[in-house]
Formats: sequence, structure tokens, C-alpha cells
Amino acid sequence: MLQPQVEALTAEVVAEYLTDHPDFFQHRSQLVERLSLPHPQAGAVSLVHVQMARQRQRIEELEEEITALMSLAANNDRTFHEFMDLQEQLLKCSSLPAVCRAIEATAQRLGLMAYLRLVDTTLAEYRINQESLQRFSTNHFNGKQAYLGRLRQADRGLLFGDQCAAPEMGSYVVLPLGQNAAQGILAFSSPDGGHFQPCMDTLFLRHLALLLSHLITVLPWQCDRHE
Repeated sequence: MLQPQVEALTAEVVAEYLTDHPDFFQHRSQLVERLSLPHPQAGAVSLVHVQMARQRQRIEELEEEITALMSLAANNDRTFHEFMDLQEQLLKCSSLPAVCRAIEATAQRLGLMAYLRLVDTTLAEYRINQESLQRFSTNHFNGKQAYLGRLRQADRGLLFGDQCAAPEMGSYVVLPLGQNAAQGILAFSSPDGGHFQPCMDTLFLRHLALLLSHLITVLPWQCDRHE
């Protein structure tokens, strides 16, 4: 056997042994201190130095993850309370315009925009064409309870109309109202393209859509002068 092949085989055996025995260096501190590894910026560095650097890096990564999770939890907690308060407000409304205003105000406090589009309404700002709604439902709902993610310009046009100021690079959550979106849709948008993602839980929003679907059938469009 040629010498390079012997060395390669020996290196493989050593690597395999160390992989199978990760505690090999645990009681060989002197050996650890003598080992060095090549480093692109610092030249040769000790194995101890490499281990400490990796530990520091991992600690920093964990700290960043914890910070992100705490921020997410705080944001989710705020969102939860906002939507719970919103549902209480909606139950006190006596007209659909008041419902729309309450939803839009809550969305604004959360840094979002709200859109209500209905098939059966005479108000142009809330009306959606049945054919446009059906096309979007077929392409994006397809049995799902919500659509989350970005929307192409054509889809934004179908839902909101070409004149609506919907964020081009933002993200959206679109919920059907009624069986197979027969009544229309409720949607929220964020200027942040990653805010609404397909993996998100939509429980609170789906409950809001269910309540809104009921209110659409029982409340009038005429505004109460006291609201």
C-alpha cells in the first residue's frame, strides 16, 4: 500500500474513532492544549481556543433566539388582547359601518391595514365582484381556512381593486366569510413581507371571521347616529 493511502486511511480511522468517542479528550487536557487548528484569519489556534470561540458563538446565538422569542411572545400577547377587545366591541355594534370602523381601528393600532370585501352590498368601497372572489378562492383557499403570504398584483386587484393602496411588497392574511367565501373576505396586510407566513396560527382571526360572518347577516348597513 502506498504511503499517502496509509496516511489517508489512518486519518479516516482517527476521525472515525474520535466521532465514536466524543469524550476522548475529556481526561487528556495536556493533549488538548498542544493541538492546534488552522484559522483563516488568526493562523494556527489551539483546540481550546476554537472550542471556547464556538461556545461563545453558540451562547450569542441562543441569546438572540431568546430575545426574538420574547419579542414574539410579547407581540402575540398584545395581538391576542387587541383581537379579544375587538370582538367585544363588535358585539356592541348596531350597524355594519360601525363594525368596519372598529376592525380598521384595531388593525391600525397593530400597524396593519384591514379590508372587508362583500358580495352583497351596495357600498362600492366594500363590494367585490362574485367572479373575482370565486377566482381567488379557487386559486388560494382550495379548502383552506385562510391564505397567508404575499399577493401578486393580479390577486390584489381581484380582492381590493386597482385603486386600493395595498402594499406591493407586504404580506397578507385573507379569510373567507361564510361557507366557501359566499359572503366575501376579511383581510389584513402588513408592509413587512414576512409578517404573515403560511406557518402562522390563525385561530383568533378565524374566530373573528366567524363572528363577522354572523354580524353581516343580522346588522344593517344604515349607520346609527349615536355610533
